[in-house]
Amino acid sequence: MIEVTRKQAFVAGLPLPARRRVLRASWRARRILPGTLQGSGRMGIDTVLERTLRVSRADSLRLDAEAVFSDNLVELEWLALLNRSHDDIRDDLRHVRIPDQGLIERVAASGRPVILAPLHMGCFALPFAGLIHAVFRGRRMLILRAREDHAIDTQVMQRINEAGVEMRFLNVRHKQDFIDAIRFARSGSVIVSFLDLPASYGVAADTTLFGRPARLAMGIDGLARLTEGTVLPLCVTSDVQGDTVHVGQPFEVADNSVETKRRVTEDVRRHIEASVLRAPQQWYMWPRLDEFLSDAPDPVHDRSAGESGAAA
Repeated sequence: MIEVTRKQAFVAGLPLPARRRVLRASWRARRILPGTLQGSGRMGIDTVLERTLRVSRADSLRLDAEAVFSDNLVELEWLALLNRSHDDIRDDLRHVRIPDQGLIERVAASGRPVILAPLHMGCFALPFAGLIHAVFRGRRMLILRAREDHAIDTQVMQRINEAGVEMRFLNVRHKQDFIDAIRFARSGSVIVSFLDLPASYGVAADTTLFGRPARLAMGIDGLARLTEGTVLPLCVTSDVQGDTVHVGQPFEVADNSVETKRRVTEDVRRHIEASVLRAPQQWYMWPRLDEFLSDAPDPVHDRSAGESGAAA
């Protein structure tokens, strides 16, 4: 069980725009006022951002500081899901923006299984619930992951379900788990499979990321082919006013040929890069970039963070 202070619980219980404004003001105060900054106030990814995105030193430091705010925001929103009433959670759904909702609705109405393929970005739990509420009403959402749930994950999923949205994690560490995911997709469940995982999480595919040789875990092509489903690449960005679900180009996978795998890998690479560039400070995987890069000097294979987005 996580420990939450009275102040944290109070702020998490506020309506979405109010609690985010409080957090933003607090973050700014910690950066400006002497003696209030806890630790370094930095994420420590400024050098990686500067080299990878080819931005100035000032911009990399600004993005690093914004990454701290993004990390704090994710923590706040998970606490809000634990502290807000069911009616309040449903009210917070009004702050989920889905600009391309029509495209998602067309995919949902096609009759094919649907695989949502997001990145580890933004405050994803509420927007995912928003997608079920707005587009996939009455369907279950299963979020695939390769590690055991943390206690807070289970509690948050329970709260979302109590609010009338059926959503849970499905561990796929073993072959049978993967088969179960295929069966659930074919029976109408909406599957969520994160795209931005290093090669250690599955079948590796060689590609590039931001101009450097990289290897990605590419299970999405097999999942799409075996379910005969449509993949909807997504990313979530979050700000003080709410969350936005951005949709990429849907695709399907008809076979497992070398050319098809190459095409899907290229589509995934482009989606990752375009999404990260939309809001670099909100990508959880910067501290683990070396795990993706083939030319990294000393890659570290650590599966303890980044799977759910909550602990990245």
